[in-house]
Amino acid sequence: MILKIKNLKIPDIAPLNFEISENGLYGLIGRNGIGKSTLFGILSGEIGFSQGEIENGRVAYLPDVESFEESLKMHDYFKILKNSEQDRARELSLTFGADKFAKKRIGQFSLGMKELFATILSFSIDCDILIIDELFSGLDVSKKALVYEEVKKIAQEKIVLLTSHNLKEIEHFCDQAYLLS
Repeated sequence: MILKIKNLKIPDIAPLNFEISENGLYGLIGRNGIGKSTLFGILSGEIGFSQGEIENGRVAYLPDVESFEESLKMHDYFKILKNSEQDRARELSLTFGADKFAKKRIGQFSLGMKELFATILSFSIDCDILIIDELFSGLDVSKKALVYEEVKKIAQEKIVLLTSHNLKEIEHFCDQAYLLS
């Protein structure tokens, strides 16, 4: 899979040009408001763009945890996945210990539980590129370690783009980092 961006114009920054042609974990860093989330929204198809070219495959975007319908349960969301993705979601639920709160409504989840659910859902989707935007702040240390181990496994099979306010995380976990300025 390849991710290629050519002359993509995002307000307040120079046109973006870069190419990622190998699977791996890639960090995207830059000051608040520079356009990281906008870029991820464009790559996922949630935000349109008028100038530039993008070549990419199937993208899974780890959503904002507040975007889930609070009256639903985890398994309600899992039902919309393909069978193989549902199997993966159940496997990850067990791995991350999320099966313990599977019967609760999402509105009853703590921030960490919501983040874990969003992680499971996005990690389960069959895609070429996985985008993780500012996540894991609500996870406890042990869950965060489990999630990062899974991210490393996923990055062997697909392109993973990650942004974080924690530069040490980017430095420690990513194969390469890009600076938006």
